[in-house]
Order: sequence, then structure tokens, then C-alpha cells
Amino acid sequence: MGLVSHFKYLIGLSSLIPLLPLIVFQGKQVKANTLRLPCAKGNTYASHSLADVSLLHLGESTVAGVGVKTLDQGLTQAIVKQLQHASSLTIDWHIQAKNGASLHQLNELDVTIQNPDLLVITIGVNDTTGLTSRADWRKQLNLCVQRFAGPDTHVFFTKVPNMAHFPALPAPLSWFLGCRSQILDHELKTLCRHSNWHHIKTSLPIEEKWMAKDGYHPNKVGYQIWGKQIGQAILKTLGIPDS
Repeated sequence: MGLVSHFKYLIGLSSLIPLLPLIVFQGKQVKANTLRLPCAKGNTYASHSLADVSLLHLGESTVAGVGVKTLDQGLTQAIVKQLQHASSLTIDWHIQAKNGASLHQLNELDVTIQNPDLLVITIGVNDTTGLTSRADWRKQLNLCVQRFAGPDTHVFFTKVPNMAHFPALPAPLSWFLGCRSQILDHELKTLCRHSNWHHIKTSLPIEEKWMAKDGYHPNKVGYQIWGKQIGQAILKTLGIPDS
């Protein structure tokens, strides 16, 4: 998102001020009525004695597999499968996720792997709904990389999803959260550019056929599509041909 688009979202957010009472009401209704799906079950890591690459995937509910039954149907596995399919690399992968986590809460998690070769971070929805300030968002992004990355780690942040398109959200709440999410993503993209991190611009496929029953998380096919796109972006960054 360029500077013009960023100002467009800021102006859009300002224009919604008269609708704040309705937005607050809708937010309470959505919170009370949205279907609560559990985290996926299954292994949160795979280790190999002679692995070529280690990958740590940090994140919120989408990394925890909300929307599918098992983690092998989830986002991390879709990323790993794409990387292995294209490169024939043996990958140690680890999932550290918390349903409902803000970036601040994510930074408090204990990890099972230190100095990973690849660090993938999928976060932002709860910071959008929790009204995290831009300054605190930037602070927590820096803390996240300082805490979980090593000096040689390739750091990848996935795009903050545009919540304007979430099926579970009515307007004008969806407009408000859409503007907020894209403002946070602009801050993320800018920080990535200045910090030698990588911003993966592809986002989860927000169409009803690819969403779970709650209208808030991907289903199995949605995770497969999203994970494949993330994997392709990582391969491109690393200079590995995508077969």
C-alpha cells in the first residue's frame, strides 16, 4: 500500500466517526454471536536429525489452525509442503500460536526452537480489533524479531488481512476494521522495508467458499491456497525456483 492509499484509509477511518455508536454496537453483537471454533489438534513440530532448514511459525488463531480439525490441514503445513515440494529440503518446523493473541501476547510465548533459519509471523487481526496503536504496533514488531530471530534468520511477515472482506462482519463495522487493518499493514510493510525483513503481500483468500463456518477463518482449502502462496513468496525471496 503506497502513501496515497495509506492516506485514503486514514481519511476513510475519519469519515466513520459519526457511525461509531453503531460500530461499537455491531462489535458487541459480533463478539456475542460469532461461532467459536476450537484450535486444531495435532503435532506442533517435526524434527529431523539431518534437517536442512528450521522454520518457526508464530501467530494467532490462523496459525493455531482454527477452522480445520487437525494441524496437518492448517497453514503451517501448507507452507512446509510447498517449500518441500519445490526444493526437496528436509525441514524442521515448529508452531507457536495462541488463539486470540495480540502481538504483545505473542511476544510473551516460550518457543521450542532458537535461531531458526526461517521465521514466519502471521499476526494482526487481534491488534486490529483490539485497537493497538500504530506506535505500540511498531514497538512490538521490533520486539518480536529481537526475541525470536537469530542474526542469520530470514524474517517473513504475512500481510495483515483486510478485514473489510470478512463474511462475519457487517457494515459499517467491516469498513472500520478494514481501514484499521490496512493502516497496521502499511506500518508493517514500511518497517519491513527499513529493517531487511520480508513482507509477504499475499493474504488469506477471503471468499465464503474458502472460509470456515464462522466466517472469520479459512477452511482446509483456504489454508492450502494461502499457505501455497506464502511458500512461493518465501522461495522467491530465497532464490529457489518453484517447480
